[in-house]
Amino acid sequence: MCKFAHMKKSTEPIYRISMAIAMLFISLAIHAQRFVNTSLEGAQSVCAITQDSDGMIWLGTDNGLYSYDGYHGYRHFQEHAFCNTRVNALGFEGRMLYLATGNGILKFDTQSYQYAETPAMKAFADEAKRKQLKELRVLDIKGGKTDFGGDVYALLSTPRGLLVGSLAGLRLGSRLIPLRAGEQPLVNALAYDAKRRCYWIGTEGALYCADLQLRNFSQIPALNGNSIKCLSTDAAGNLYIGTDNGLYQMALSNAITHYIHDSRDDASIPNNIVWACFVDKWQNVWVGTDNGLSRLTTHTYYRYVSLDKITMSGEGNCLHAMLQTRNGEWWMGGTNGLIHFTRNAEGYQNVAWYKQNSSAFPLSHNRVRKIYEDHDGDVWICTDHGINFYDRSSRQMRNFIVYDKSGKYSTAWAYDILQDKKGRIWMGSYQGGVFVMDKAALLSGKTIADWHYSDKGKNALSGLHVGQMVMDGKGRIWVSTYTRLDCINPNDMEVVQVANSDVINYLMADSKGNIWMGDNSSVTCYYAAGSVLGNSFSSKTWQIGGKVSTMCDVEGKIWVVSDNECCVINPQGGSQRFMIPSVVPLNICYSRQTHEVMMGGNDGYVAISSDVAQKPKLFTRLMLAGIIVNGQACEERGEILELKSDENNFTLQLTDLPFADRPSAVYAYKLEGSDHDWHYLNSSNIDITYNGLSYGDYHLTVHAVDGEGKIAAEVYSLDISVLPPWYLSWWCKLFYITALIVFVAWLVSWYFLRKELADAQKQKAEVLEQVQMRMDFFNRLAEDLKAAVAHHSFDEVTALMGRYLNVRIPEVSSSVATGLSASPVSEPESSSSEPVPARSESSEGAKKEVDVSELDVADKRLLEEINEAIEKHMIDSDFNVSMLQDVIGIGGKQLYRKTKAITGRTPVEYIREMRMSRAAELLSQGKFSVSEVMYTVGFSNSSYFSKCFSKEYGMTPTEYMKVKR
Repeated sequence: MCKFAHMKKSTEPIYRISMAIAMLFISLAIHAQRFVNTSLEGAQSVCAITQDSDGMIWLGTDNGLYSYDGYHGYRHFQEHAFCNTRVNALGFEGRMLYLATGNGILKFDTQSYQYAETPAMKAFADEAKRKQLKELRVLDIKGGKTDFGGDVYALLSTPRGLLVGSLAGLRLGSRLIPLRAGEQPLVNALAYDAKRRCYWIGTEGALYCADLQLRNFSQIPALNGNSIKCLSTDAAGNLYIGTDNGLYQMALSNAITHYIHDSRDDASIPNNIVWACFVDKWQNVWVGTDNGLSRLTTHTYYRYVSLDKITMSGEGNCLHAMLQTRNGEWWMGGTNGLIHFTRNAEGYQNVAWYKQNSSAFPLSHNRVRKIYEDHDGDVWICTDHGINFYDRSSRQMRNFIVYDKSGKYSTAWAYDILQDKKGRIWMGSYQGGVFVMDKAALLSGKTIADWHYSDKGKNALSGLHVGQMVMDGKGRIWVSTYTRLDCINPNDMEVVQVANSDVINYLMADSKGNIWMGDNSSVTCYYAAGSVLGNSFSSKTWQIGGKVSTMCDVEGKIWVVSDNECCVINPQGGSQRFMIPSVVPLNICYSRQTHEVMMGGNDGYVAISSDVAQKPKLFTRLMLAGIIVNGQACEERGEILELKSDENNFTLQLTDLPFADRPSAVYAYKLEGSDHDWHYLNSSNIDITYNGLSYGDYHLTVHAVDGEGKIAAEVYSLDISVLPPWYLSWWCKLFYITALIVFVAWLVSWYFLRKELADAQKQKAEVLEQVQMRMDFFNRLAEDLKAAVAHHSFDEVTALMGRYLNVRIPEVSSSVATGLSASPVSEPESSSSEPVPARSESSEGAKKEVDVSELDVADKRLLEEINEAIEKHMIDSDFNVSMLQDVIGIGGKQLYRKTKAITGRTPVEYIREMRMSRAAELLSQGKFSVSEVMYTVGFSNSSYFSKCFSKEYGMTPTEYMKVKR
C-alpha cells in the first residue's frame, strides 16, 4: 500500500521536509533510457493515445486521428472536414473507436476505416448547428454519458462512483471532494494504481495520492510546481507522470526518474510538454508531446547500450572487436581505440579508454583489429601499429612489432593473434604473413619470430594478406588470406591449402572445434574435430543469401550476421532468421555469464537474449496498416483489394508491430499472376509496391524466411483485383461480341446476297440472251418468209419451214402452189411465224393517248427522243430519270415539266408505263415466259414486277397472259 496515502495533513514537519529533500534529490537523476521518436505529418501535438486488440497504436492529435504501426503514421481525416479537429481523448468499445474532439463525440470503425454517423457529425454538416458544437475532453465509454462540459478534464470509474476532474476541482459524482483548503485546483489527470492500491490525482501544480476511501490525500513533494497533464501505470508498478516539465517515472520503491529533452541527444524525449502517456500490452511507454510521439521501449529480449552511457563522453567508436574475458571484464575496440570496463548492479565500473593521444591510457594505434584472451587469461590487442599486451598490474599496454629473420616482414599491421596448445603465440599480419614464437620469449623482449610463413617458398601460404586465424579441435591453425583458406599442422608446421572462395569475410571455430567460413552468400562448416589428424575435411554449406559480416557460437547454434539480419543455424537441423534492432553489427560475441549475444555497431551495442533462438519460432501474422494508390492514401478495406484500371500503381504498407516484445522476422513475397520469383523484404519497413500492374486477378502471399533463406510459414495473404478499363469491361466485351456476331451475320448475308444477285444477274443474262436469240430467230424467219412470198416460190417456203421449224409440208399441185401469193401463209399450231410486233401507240397498255398532231415540232422531237431513249435502255434495270436526263441532255426540272406537259405523266410514271406497255405487248404474244418478259423490260425482282403490272392492268402477268391466249 502506498505510504503517501496515509500521510495526514498533520504529518510532522520534520518528516515532510526530509521527504521533500529526498524526493528532490532523486528527481534530479536523468535516466539513460533510450526514446524512439516519431513525427507525424500534418500534426504537431499528440494529445491522446490508446491501443486496439491487434496491437495497433491510435493517436489523437491537434489535427485529428492517426494510427501508428511502428513503421508509419497513418492519417484518418480529410482537410477541413468534421474530423479535422483536435482529439482530446480516445476509447474503444469493440472495434469502434470513440473520439472526444473539438466537434463533440465522433466514432471511427477500425475495421472498415470509416467514420460512423453521430449527432456531432450531422450537426457539423449543418452550418446553423455547427456553431453549437462544444469541445469535449473526456469519454465515458462504460457509462455512455456524453454531456460533459468543456470544463471536465478527467474521468475515472471507481467502485464508489465516477470520479470527475474539472476546473472546479475533484468530484465523486456530484459531491465535491476537497484536495486542499480554499480554492480547489484544476484536476487534469486521474489514475488507479493496482500495485499501491491508491488513486493518483494530477492537478495544476501538484500530484496527490489518495487512499481507496478518498479520505486521505498526500502531495508528492518532488512534483510540486508541475502541471500534471497525464498519468499511467505499468505492470511493474511504475507510475508515469506527464507534465509541462518533461516525463517523470516513479518506481514502486517511490524512486523518481526525470526524463527531459536534450538537444544533443536524438534519443531523448522530443519535447518537455507531455500531453499523454500510455502503457501498451507489451509494457512500452508511449508519450505524446508538443513535438510528436515518443516511445520508451522496455523490451525484454534485447537492450541497447550507447557508448556515451559507459564512457560519459561524446566521442564515438565503431566497434569491430569485442571480448568478455573469463573473469567478466569487457573489452571493446574499433576505429577509435579500445574501451575496457566491468559491469555490475551498480553500473559500469573501472572504465578506461585506450587511445593514441591519451596520456592516462595510451595505445599504439586507434584502429583495433582483434582482442584475444590466451590460455593464461592475458589479453592481447591487434592494431594497425603492432600487437599490444595488457599489463594488469599497471593497467597499461606493451607494444610489440615482430619481424621475420630477414627483417623484410613484420607485424606492423597486426590483424589476428592466438595461442596454440603448445603455448606458442601465432600472429597474422596484413602484407606480413604469419609469425610464430614462444610467448615467454616475446614478453622477454625478443622480436624475431621462430617461424614465419609468407606467400613465397616451398611451404608457402596462399597469400600474404592474413585476415584471420583460428584453431580447430585438433590444434591445427586455419588461416584465411582473402580468397584462400589454408591449414597449418602445428606438429610438422606444414601448410595445406584447403579451399578457394570468391572472398572469405569471416572465419571462426565453434565449441566442438569445427571451422566455419562465411563468404558473400553462404556459410561453410569444415568438420575438423575428427579423431584423425589429417588434411582431408568433410564440409557442409548453408546458403544465407547475403554477405556474412561476423559469426558466433551461441550454445551450440551458430549466429550468422548479414547486414541487419541474424541467421541462427542449428547444425543438427533447422534454422531461423530475424531482424537485428537498433544497430548494424560489425562484430558479435557471446556472454556466458548473462546469456546474451553482444552485437557491436557504431557508437553502441545491442545485447540480445540467447533465448530468442532457443524458443520455437511462432511467426506473427502481418496486418495491412495502410494502402497508397497513385500516391494518395486509400481508406478502403476488405477481403479483396479492388482497384480501378488507372489505380494500378499501389503500395501495401504491412506491419508486424516491431515495438512488440519479439524480434521481427525477415519476409519474402510473391504476387501470383505477376511474379515468377520471390522478392525479399530487407528494408526498414514491410512496404510492398507494384507499378503499372495490368488488369486481372492476383493473389499476394507473404512468407517468413528461415535462416537458410528458404520460404517458411505464410504470414499474410490478399486477393487483388485490378479492373479492366471501361473499353475492356464485361459489358463492353458483350457489346463487342454482339457487334461481331452482327457483323459476321451481315457479312454472311452480304455474301449470299451477292451470290444471289450474281446468280440473278447470270440468270437474267441467260434469259435475255435466250429472248434475244428467239427474237432474232423470229425476225429472220419473218424476213425469209416475206422474201419467199415475194418470189412466189412455194418450194422456198417449204424449205424455210423445214429448216427453221422442222415442219414437213406435203407436195401439192402446181395449181395450188400458184395460189400461194393470194393466200396467206398458214402458221403451224405448235409455233408462230409472226415476228415480234413493235409497240404501237394504240396498244392496250396505253391508258392515255398522246395526240402528236397537236404538238409543235420541238415537242414532237423531244417526245421521240424520250421514247427512243426509253426503248433503247428498256432492258437496263438501272435506267432511271437521271440517266434519261443524261441521254437527252436536258435538266431534271425541264424534263419533268416537258414530260408532264406532253404526256400528262411524270418522267418516272412515263418510263414505268412504257415498260409495262412493252411487257403487256410481249405477254400478249404468248411467245415468252413471265421471267423473260420481266428481264426484257428492265425488272429484276419478280414480286415488284408483278406489283407494278397488277397496278397498271389490274391483274398479274400470268393472269394477263392466260386471258390473252
